Amino acid sequence: MKSHLASRYQRIAAQALPLVGIWLATVVVAWFLLLGGNGAAAVLAVLLLGFLWWRQDRFGNGAQAGTHASALSAVLLTLGFVSTLPDLVLATCAAALFAYAMSAPLVENQLRPRLEAYRLPGHLVPPVARIRNPVFKAAAAGGVPLAAGAAGLMPSWLVAVVVLVVLLAGAATAGYQLLRRRRHRADREVHTALLAHRPDFYLYYSGRPEGAYQLQMWLPYLERTGARGAVLIRERQFLDTALAITTLPVLLAESVEPIERTIVPSLGAIFYVNNAAKNVDGTRYQQVVHVHLGHGDSDKPASYASSTTMFDRIFVAGQAGVDRFASHGVLAPAEKFVLVGRPQVEAIDVRPAGASLPQRPVVLYAPTWRGVLADMQLSSLASGEAIVSALLAAGAAVIFRAHPYARRDAESRVLVTRIDALLSASSTGGHLLSDQAGALSIFECMNASDALVGDVSSVVSDYLYSNKPIALAHRAGDRLEAEYPLARATCLLPVDGDLAAGIRDLLAEDAKAAQRDAVRTYYLGPWAPEAYAKVFVDACRDAIRAGAPASA
Repeated sequence: MKSHLASRYQRIAAQALPLVGIWLATVVVAWFLLLGGNGAAAVLAVLLLGFLWWRQDRFGNGAQAGTHASALSAVLLTLGFVSTLPDLVLATCAAALFAYAMSAPLVENQLRPRLEAYRLPGHLVPPVARIRNPVFKAAAAGGVPLAAGAAGLMPSWLVAVVVLVVLLAGAATAGYQLLRRRRHRADREVHTALLAHRPDFYLYYSGRPEGAYQLQMWLPYLERTGARGAVLIRERQFLDTALAITTLPVLLAESVEPIERTIVPSLGAIFYVNNAAKNVDGTRYQQVVHVHLGHGDSDKPASYASSTTMFDRIFVAGQAGVDRFASHGVLAPAEKFVLVGRPQVEAIDVRPAGASLPQRPVVLYAPTWRGVLADMQLSSLASGEAIVSALLAAGAAVIFRAHPYARRDAESRVLVTRIDALLSASSTGGHLLSDQAGALSIFECMNASDALVGDVSSVVSDYLYSNKPIALAHRAGDRLEAEYPLARATCLLPVDGDLAAGIRDLLAEDAKAAQRDAVRTYYLGPWAPEAYAKVFVDACRDAIRAGAPASA
């Protein structure tokens, strides 16, 4: 089990350790050279350059290009100046490579295409244009003959020739890519391929990689529409994740301007899965129907944000999704709202009415994310140890599923680690820790449980469908049911009160069964289980038809 300190700073360590390792390896190279071990230094330097090449190609971005270029420059200076300063040819080569490496971040920031497409049929990129970070790679490649020259394995004149060829090749590649970018060749090529592909919809995403679940929950149902789609993302850091979670074409537009190239006549609708600020960049194109899906139905402020009213259609699960806008003073025309249910609940097993809990019930504890804004502070994670202790004392087995964003801040990571440690130390066993539960879908966790302890979140709303008991962790006091109507269908678990009593209510005779049935319809809609997905799919088809011109 990780220490609390390691859990708190694991993200910083993950970013810093590779660079620290590079600098330490550079020091070792210099030490070998000072001791006269030129052969060992050359071998180590070549290995280090290879690592830099691989890491830059795999993780390259502006910030990392700068740090890696600095580290590479240290290697080149070490090789060129420490052992062979009297050799003016090698010293000149080292100085040229140093300048080249240091220029890499600035140059390569200008080489990125404004619009990129992956898996888009008919989209072919010239091989030279596919080379990422050509300046950095040329500098790293030039370090190999320099290392050989420093070790006495190559004559100086041959080192100079090879370094010159490598630098010219890198400059030529960078120049070609810069010319393509200045002439908007890449944008036009993507646009031409999109015209031929004729996409009907885009699924739009702006955010971090850990938010992939926001797309994953909708992709299967959008595919059921039979329409031709693509995923439009706004951040390069999400690219690898997007390619991993879908087989649809993926479009990357890091700035506003290239989005215009993606708006083709066949496009009928763009679907949005969160309230990211960059959503506004997509909604400026009025010829397309813009649909807000969100990523779950809950009473959180994100589910009635005023920014949601900029969309043409707002898909909500049930009447609760409509009413919460008005009850919080957010005015939106009634015709914008479309009741679509929650198609994902088709994956949830429904407990028969009147069924009792087993002797040792399995309780899912699924706290929500500790939001960064004051009105989003609805998580019980800070009290998670006490909640889990109360569940263990009541004889329950616990499935602890942390929110996907729980690893984003140091304090949450520590809290997750402490809860995991508590479950690991339990003598009863049969528990699932955060990593184990995280390997399952949230619906698999729901199906494996007999009851839920949750916060105000879409997890609780979806769990209503299972007809299983729910305890709502809260700090809201007397106005809880007025603020969050789903509380009427749950046992109340005051995190700053008697947790043991709340857990006893949860695991005792199911006194909230009747209320759950009414609240479930209010939140999730009245449709039969087999109709849930069809309602959503039909609503998506209608939005696509409404936006696409008849001739497209």
